[in-house]
Amino acid sequence: MECLVGVRLLCRYNTWRLLNTETSIVNPQAVTAVISIEWRKLQIGPRTKRVLLNVFPSAMSAYLRKERVQWSRQLRQNKRSVSSAVRSRAFSKALVGPLKRDTVIWESFSGNGALCNPEALFGQMLEDPRFDRFHHTWVLSDKAWSSQFRAKFAEHPRVNFVRYKSTAYFEKLESSQYLVNNATFPAEFVKRPDQTYINMWHGTPLKKMGYDIEGGADGARNVLRNFMSADYLLSQNSFMTNQMYLNAYKLNNVYTGAIIEEGYPRSDRMFKADAGAVARQSLKDRGIETAGKKVLLYAPTWRGESFYRPSADASRLKATLAALRANPELDGWVILLKAHQVIFDQLVEDPEFSDFLIHNDVPANEALAITDLLITDYSSIFVDYLATGRPVAFHIPDSDSYASDRGVYLETSELPGPVSRSVEELNENVAKLRDQSGFESAFPDECERYAKLSTELTPHDDGEAGMRVLDIVFGGRESGYNVKRGFSDGRKKIVIYLGGMITNGITSSALNLLNSIDSSEYDITAFFYRSNQRDRKENAAMIPRHVRQLIRDPSILQLPLLGSMQELDKASVGDMPDSDKDTAVWDWEWRRIFGHAEFDAAVDFSGYSSYWTRIVAHATAAKKAIWLHNDLEADAEREVNGSRPHFQNLTGVFKLYRDFDALVSVSPDLNEINRTNLGMYAPSDKFTSARNTINVERIRSGSGGTLIENPAAGDCSLRNLGDAVKALGESYSFEDIISEANRQQSLSSFVGSGAGATFVTVGRLSPEKNHARLIRAFALVARETSGAKLVIIGEGPLEKELKQLTVSLGMAGSVEFTGRLRNPYSVMSACDCFVMSSDYEGQPIVILEARVLGLPIVTTRFGSVHSAMEGSGGLIVDTDEAALADGMQAYLDGKVQASPFDGDAYNKEVVDEFTQVIFG
Repeated sequence: MECLVGVRLLCRYNTWRLLNTETSIVNPQAVTAVISIEWRKLQIGPRTKRVLLNVFPSAMSAYLRKERVQWSRQLRQNKRSVSSAVRSRAFSKALVGPLKRDTVIWESFSGNGALCNPEALFGQMLEDPRFDRFHHTWVLSDKAWSSQFRAKFAEHPRVNFVRYKSTAYFEKLESSQYLVNNATFPAEFVKRPDQTYINMWHGTPLKKMGYDIEGGADGARNVLRNFMSADYLLSQNSFMTNQMYLNAYKLNNVYTGAIIEEGYPRSDRMFKADAGAVARQSLKDRGIETAGKKVLLYAPTWRGESFYRPSADASRLKATLAALRANPELDGWVILLKAHQVIFDQLVEDPEFSDFLIHNDVPANEALAITDLLITDYSSIFVDYLATGRPVAFHIPDSDSYASDRGVYLETSELPGPVSRSVEELNENVAKLRDQSGFESAFPDECERYAKLSTELTPHDDGEAGMRVLDIVFGGRESGYNVKRGFSDGRKKIVIYLGGMITNGITSSALNLLNSIDSSEYDITAFFYRSNQRDRKENAAMIPRHVRQLIRDPSILQLPLLGSMQELDKASVGDMPDSDKDTAVWDWEWRRIFGHAEFDAAVDFSGYSSYWTRIVAHATAAKKAIWLHNDLEADAEREVNGSRPHFQNLTGVFKLYRDFDALVSVSPDLNEINRTNLGMYAPSDKFTSARNTINVERIRSGSGGTLIENPAAGDCSLRNLGDAVKALGESYSFEDIISEANRQQSLSSFVGSGAGATFVTVGRLSPEKNHARLIRAFALVARETSGAKLVIIGEGPLEKELKQLTVSLGMAGSVEFTGRLRNPYSVMSACDCFVMSSDYEGQPIVILEARVLGLPIVTTRFGSVHSAMEGSGGLIVDTDEAALADGMQAYLDGKVQASPFDGDAYNKEVVDEFTQVIFG
């Protein structure tokens, strides 16, 4: 048995290593090859080693047969992660290898081409003799690999190319001295302290960005990460600086670099002596002559679900272009289309666009240079065009839906040109805009807005922006230029890891805390990992809008999981001790997520995951605290269905306590328990306490609501049952809706029926809550009390077992299991007495919630119960069935009454405790 356990442990330990090799074949030989390395790690003695070697082949074969299906599934799911791991090894070596001086890596739109500001600045830098010593690497995707741009520079001695997300790409990304992008580097990217990163974002936004979008934190996750890693952010104007960078992406207080407000290098093309020559030649090569002709350029933005899943809406584009070409007022004009680069590939193969489409290789500002009249929609291209002084019109047939779905910073009534919603209206506007005098006479209000916005949005677009940016970034000259630094507003900065975001006491407490902290005094950053599970997404949606969210994408196979520092050759890391290698890896992960951001305090509010605890332990923060929500020694040893689910993680967390300044239990009673049980891991004076807050407003408002979980009928726009069902059908199947309706009907009837008293409890159906004791105690009471009922709110691994217990005791008709309810307060408030039967708790928040609802309380005596029950008027009984039954009977006899509880005053005290333990 000992040797079989050893084999199983060995195989499990090596599964990750096998999944991170270049081969996709798992076999005994592959495991055998690494056995010698693992003996010491598993601390296998000589006797066990001999036995293992004797039985290893057959035991391994049996184990592999058992695991083959699971491993095959893992390999399929992790195919992308496997290749990411291979790249990450080279990536890791580049991270600790020497930085290559005077090197620049250029990227725009994930390698979709040499485009936008990076392309413009690169061209100017390459021609500037001051920078002749620099070598350049351009990132191109597979689709852009055969571009004219690459052919042009293929033989240049100082220019080379790498494919996006190739091994060479990651090596260059981590070894180049300068990094330039107009969007974002991928989630694997770690900014080295000695690199200089300039993000030249691709436009002044008209569409809402970042956190300004409803639910925008998820889409902002990699953008914010890149911004916090950047040394310079390029801004076209002060509106972009304040509205987008500082507000929409919440960079105030966490951005430590500089914002350059000196215009856009891409706009310089419009002011050159040969402005537009590249565009004219490209069109001429395709048989489209523009010399001596008026040019109308149609340049709409993309539509679709997201930037990464855009829709070209080709039929709409064709109809618009056809209508313009048929307009007799445009006779002799050249009608052109400049498609957004993310939809260009969807249009270039369509022959119907061949006479209109400007190739992706032609910079947008080259096209603007030859344009006499621009038609666009919500694209920021119009901002660049304002610097020309030529007229612009806006064609937005979907203006109402687009503005409401995405949100915009300028309403259609504020745009610097006439707005059309049909092609007929567009043609009428175009007829009046054929020259500047027509624009001024036909649209005087729009002309006034044009002049105002031109002054505000393009004050530095004068043909010399690129030179100034080169001086600042590569020449090291900031004096005399518009470079802004120092974006602190004086608030203390706190970063909090919230935990897994599943519906449980920790998540509830974390959300309550975020709602209770004074945002005028504290700048809060919450971080957690991204999940598509509905429960986690719903909880994440409850994070207050003032909180900055940093969401880690779990699909990325990160460096700490690879153990890659252990695999680096000595040339890279020398004789660095293993502890230092480990520290370096976790420092990388912190920097990968948070860039250069620094905090006054970092908090691991979960305290259950050694992975996340390590990240917080390596935070760039003056003080670090970890929360202890339970009797953690008991939780580590707790068994569920024969296993200890928290043992491995918690024992790993305990060993990290030495890296924290404060170990914060959630009640004074619990603090003494943890101080006693966990004292071998940290000095006694590190142990302290701060109680959890409660969401008083949500409890009160929820208690007045319906019993239905997430009722769509709460929307005032749903005037009848049909509308409500239709709205629910957008998120749930009709089978689920019917099942839930039946459940709610049963629950409402159960709670509201009969004359007997109804007891209620809330908690996960797991061993420490000891619902079995509660059910047995209730059975004793119910046999003597007609009509008594028990409502159990929650779900968990013991649900089936507990339901069987109620049947065996003859209580099935008197006990109702509701499952998890997002709004349990309406059910609780409809009951008569709250009862709890736990063996241990951290701080029993649900007792405080019951007190807010004015419920009498009967609970068993566990270590942390007294602080929650103090002044409640409730009853604490011994931890046996008879005592709990006597307590419930005491309520029925009128001996247990609820005392008033001021939840708001309690929260004020608790927030003071929180700030004291992390800053005191």
